[in-house]
Amino acid sequence: MNCPICQNPLIALELDQVEVDHCRACGGVWLDPDEMDLLLEGSAGREEIRASLERGEPIDEKTRRCPICRHKMEKARVRREGGGAGIQIDRCGRGHGTWLDGGELHAIVALSEFPEAHRIHEFLQAVFRGDSRETRA
Repeated sequence: MNCPICQNPLIALELDQVEVDHCRACGGVWLDPDEMDLLLEGSAGREEIRASLERGEPIDEKTRRCPICRHKMEKARVRREGGGAGIQIDRCGRGHGTWLDGGELHAIVALSEFPEAHRIHEFLQAVFRGDSRETRA
């Protein structure tokens, strides 16, 4: 599978039952259906973030194409109540998954209020160490 931004091959990284497809060139991440939910397991903000994902809204940003079906993806925002504008993400309208630009996975984890020593922090630090791309929300 290729990156929907730069077309480079995505590499598969796994934590327990969650497989994250990562683009080393642009720092983006592809999550198959339900993987966002699995990543947020144990988060204080999981339900609030899940509810915000269900509310899509039109956003001005270049449309991305799903790396599986190649159809244009929908824009959505991930946010917590009182959390400002949130983080813009791309979702396949046919249910194939979610695309996160470089830095957006880190930003979602930061919104999620995990315990400090949670496995997701260790995973992100080990896998994305040195990836200094900032969120483009």
